[in-house]
Amino acid sequence: MRTDLSSRSGSAKPLGMLDIRPIAPTPEAALAAAIEHAPYLRRLADRGAGLDFDAALKAATTLPRDMPIDEVMIALRKAKASAHLSLAAADLSGTMDVMEVTRHLTEFAGGSLETALQAALAARGLKAEGIFVVALGKMGAFELNYSSDIDVCAFYERSRFDGGERDSGDAAQRVIREMVRIMDETTAQGYVFRTDLRLRPDPGSTPVAVSTEMADLYYESQGQNWERMVWIKGRPTAGDIPAAERFQKRLEPYVWRRNMDYWAIGDIQAIKRMINTKVGDDGFASVSPDVKLSPGGIREIEFFVQTQQLILGGREPAFRDNSTLGAMEALRAAGIVSDKTAADLTTAYRALRNVEHRVQMRQDEQTHTVPADPAEREAVAWLCGYGNLGDFDRDLLETRRVVQAAYDALFAQEDRAAERHDLGNLVFTGVDDDPGTVKTLSDLGFSDPSSAIDTIRNWHRGRVMATRTPRGREILTSILPGILKAMGATGEPDEAFRWFSRFFEGLSSGVQTLSMLLARPDLLDDLVSTLALAPRLAQILARRPDLLEALVSNAIPRAPELTDKVSFDAAMDAWRRYHREQSFLIGHRLLHGLLPTDQAAEAWTSLADETIRQMAGAAQAETMRRNGDVPGRWAVFAMGKLGGGELTAGSDLDIILIYDSQADDAQTWFTRLTQRLITALTAPTAEGALYEVDMRLRPSGRAGPVAVSLSAFRHYQNEEAWTWEHMALTRMRFVCGDNTLGEEVLAIATDAISARARSERRKAIPGDVSDMRATLYREKPDKGLWDLKTAEGGLIDIEFMAQKEMLLRGRTDLIRPATALALSGLAEADESEAPEDAEDWYFLRAALHLVSSLQQIQRLALGDTDAEDETIPEGLKNRFCRAAAEEDGFEVLENHLREVKKRVHSMAREKLQLKSTES
Repeated sequence: MRTDLSSRSGSAKPLGMLDIRPIAPTPEAALAAAIEHAPYLRRLADRGAGLDFDAALKAATTLPRDMPIDEVMIALRKAKASAHLSLAAADLSGTMDVMEVTRHLTEFAGGSLETALQAALAARGLKAEGIFVVALGKMGAFELNYSSDIDVCAFYERSRFDGGERDSGDAAQRVIREMVRIMDETTAQGYVFRTDLRLRPDPGSTPVAVSTEMADLYYESQGQNWERMVWIKGRPTAGDIPAAERFQKRLEPYVWRRNMDYWAIGDIQAIKRMINTKVGDDGFASVSPDVKLSPGGIREIEFFVQTQQLILGGREPAFRDNSTLGAMEALRAAGIVSDKTAADLTTAYRALRNVEHRVQMRQDEQTHTVPADPAEREAVAWLCGYGNLGDFDRDLLETRRVVQAAYDALFAQEDRAAERHDLGNLVFTGVDDDPGTVKTLSDLGFSDPSSAIDTIRNWHRGRVMATRTPRGREILTSILPGILKAMGATGEPDEAFRWFSRFFEGLSSGVQTLSMLLARPDLLDDLVSTLALAPRLAQILARRPDLLEALVSNAIPRAPELTDKVSFDAAMDAWRRYHREQSFLIGHRLLHGLLPTDQAAEAWTSLADETIRQMAGAAQAETMRRNGDVPGRWAVFAMGKLGGGELTAGSDLDIILIYDSQADDAQTWFTRLTQRLITALTAPTAEGALYEVDMRLRPSGRAGPVAVSLSAFRHYQNEEAWTWEHMALTRMRFVCGDNTLGEEVLAIATDAISARARSERRKAIPGDVSDMRATLYREKPDKGLWDLKTAEGGLIDIEFMAQKEMLLRGRTDLIRPATALALSGLAEADESEAPEDAEDWYFLRAALHLVSSLQQIQRLALGDTDAEDETIPEGLKNRFCRAAAEEDGFEVLENHLREVKKRVHSMAREKLQLKSTES
């Protein structure tokens, strides 16, 4: 049923702010009319949800304390459905004011939370004494929206909360996690409320339940101004309410300061600017704004009130009302806010909250955005009592303009002369950006000096662990000019600053590291250049700043001893820690020219080989523990770049596992071994991941078993293998396992290649190779000069030429996994009989060395990105020149690379008999 609202068109009322009206006179009639426009309400009605809120609230808050948790979850979700439906009907019919609706929603959330907490405690035989939950944000202010999540913090008093058989802290974590599960786990009946605990002290490093002792210390020593704003709306809501009230009373001096310091005023203004920046410049151009966060939205009204509460509430308790409209009225009554502004913002707040509710009750989605689709937006307008979409869009826009006008005027008269500490032309205190500092950073090459200034300003405020102490801030002041100068010297200061920020903000304690940088300016330059030029190394350093000490001491990480007594999970973690450090040191030495590029390939490959050996050992031990003794022999073989000893930073691993056994269950056992090996090499753990692994080069590829029997391998390579598979076979290399089996498999591989060269199948090799190369050209088109692998004249061209020749000649002495060694073998073989061909092979070996050297640096610094000239930082250009032994500059290097690739591709077209290629 659709009620006719045409009489509510805008022509019947004056131009102005939103005018939300009922769509029907009774809840029942409103619901009947609304379900056409609100699928969620229809679903609730179809499921038999009731329209009696009081009954729903009673059902949620009077459950027996010893009721099983599964039954509690079902009961709460059924009650929530009725509460939602009844409040929506009351809201749409106007029988309940919007703020009454938010209060009732909050009351239901609080009652449900209390029930969930008590159920979690009862399940463990515990009492609520000493453990409590404080509501923050909209829940704390009785202002929950229709599909809101609830922001809460959980605390416990160690001296009063009895955890039973467990430590009070451990018990508290378990109870609160269970409480959250009861509330927000989605079941067949839905969920109660999404429950967010991230507003607790230092959520990145604290458990879900925080001891009051730890919280007291945190807020006293580290609490930030934004957290003070959060606690304005704090309200005890579940558990031991007297304990919660005592705790909140202790926080009053932190939240409500009698004297506002310049840092706090600066924070307020910074947050204001941040919100303005976040929503963008087209906030009023869109017909589908976010009514919460966009300009003129709900957040601006809340912020308008909270800012003045934070400034004035320390001296005047009347301003401490935790509700938005209650505080607005207190500010109006005191003459802080004019009658008109208060009236306009109050009207706008109610109207925008109504729109928010109608947006959310359509699908029960946690969204605040008016739909862009006209039909969907018309449904929202209709639920707001509008019969004309144009009128709704116009009034919504006007309402938001009124809000933003008041919001923008908030700091218009504020004195911005905050206290500053003059550091010459590098000033990072106060509120506004210092023009001289902006110029300094611009001259250093920063594209966004203001962003850097804001970040550094926050460091000085003690916002990161490294500067929580006065000594840390003092050292930062001392080394900052050197840091910024080093960033400018990289030629890419923005990137250097971005990665230094991640590193610096990740320091768990900064004085030791900062002191080391202060004492070692060379290390400071090294650090900044490393962060700027190699994001891979920067990521490692951001996670493990202690690696800097390894650079100073030249310490070599010691490989962990992974015996059979070490669990599979522990072995993975231990090796990941070691691997991360080794990778960093290899990459650091390569980046700074301490490790030649060809030796870098050996180092990456050696680390990968040892990783495979260690993880294979751990996988075997775990498989034996779970599935019994090894039923035969096995060996792991490297293929591709790993087989050729040509790995770069971030390379994946091409491997296959082959076994020899007559046991009935051998396939199952070795499949499990292989799967565990893959897990050990690839699975991310708390210590990170190791490699991506590719096993597609095994017989039959993805269609075949992950573990290949020796007999199947022999049969496949001699009877079924395609030309490309024998090309891949030229790079096969034994890594670990049974040595004798390794020799047998490699013999089978070389024999199969030789047999192809002596058979009729030899005739197909040239055409097959040519077709494969042409296919790769089409699938991976040339990306430009710095596409070093698949482009014309790149590594693939060189590898294909060498592999084709190995297949055609079939000589076991010429089948060599490393491309450089294969080219040398071909050159030596042709020196006497075909000197011109030998010269080609020698040229290709030199070209391979050049392109591989450049790729080593490219992959380390840029990952898989094939950067063009204009995107390569100057410092990295210099490193490319050193890798190529080019003394005449980067432009000369690029010209040389271009000529080499051109000649390589010309040779490829001849040797691979390519008909044509597409750039």
